Amino acid sequence: MFQYKYNRVVLFLGQIYNLPKHIQFIMQKIFSTATFPSKYNAFPTIVQHGFIKILVSIIYINQLKMRVKFIIITLIFCLSFIVFVNYANAQATTVTGPSDGTSNPPASASAVNQVVSSGSSISLKIGSSSTATDIIYQWYKLDNSGVKRLVQSGSNGTLTETAAGSGYYTYQLVMSNSNQCTSDISDPFKVYVLPALGPTITATNSTICSNGSSSSVLTTNPGSNRYSYLYQWAMNGNSISGATSATYTTTTNASGSNTYSVVVSYALNTNYTGTANQVINAISVPNKPTISVGQ
Repeated sequence: MFQYKYNRVVLFLGQIYNLPKHIQFIMQKIFSTATFPSKYNAFPTIVQHGFIKILVSIIYINQLKMRVKFIIITLIFCLSFIVFVNYANAQATTVTGPSDGTSNPPASASAVNQVVSSGSSISLKIGSSSTATDIIYQWYKLDNSGVKRLVQSGSNGTLTETAAGSGYYTYQLVMSNSNQCTSDISDPFKVYVLPALGPTITATNSTICSNGSSSSVLTTNPGSNRYSYLYQWAMNGNSISGATSATYTTTTNASGSNTYSVVVSYALNTNYTGTANQVINAISVPNKPTISVGQ
């Protein structure tokens, strides 16, 4: 057997092929003990060197395969991360106003999930929180054409909107994780928004007699006949017992200027009220005269 030592050859080839240092070290170890059968001595030296170049090429190709595999895995990871980030930050649109502003209001507050007044804050949150840290919450709202629109997407499990306009506001929620495993969409959450109350009062007379010989019928107009209302009348800030209808007829009053007011509230939510005032002047009545014998 004829033995060759290729340390210098390996060093030379390593420089030509730009092989990593650890590959050159492995090749030196392999070829320091490499021997060729004596029958190969008959081949020219270039053939023997060609054989070494083939071995070097095979090792280098395997090294390239490992690098390519690593690059592919890295790219897959990066692309997955990018997809997840884009999914988490999906383009949300702004949908203002009610989802349905034309249908009749609910018959009772229990027919919807919440009743608020126009201008109030609608604040929603997930009913059952998740312990996972990679959850993405996608909030949807129906627009006024009935199309479901993504209005918020991210790690925030709450949604807040200022009610603008009366009607039904309908929301739904979808949860997903970093593996893009997505929950079923939630049941619709309906909020009914009441219009702001601005009642007025009309009076049949703005001046009456203090003894009640004349009176004024006060009538309040809440602003819309689509809703049911509750009423409470007061005079000079003091509630009038039993005065709980849309009209009130004045009775005997002390002379002077008296302010009648009415507080109107929605039957759907009595927390939302409106107040109107009307001043009625009560004129003193002359004292009952007496008659005496004349001269």
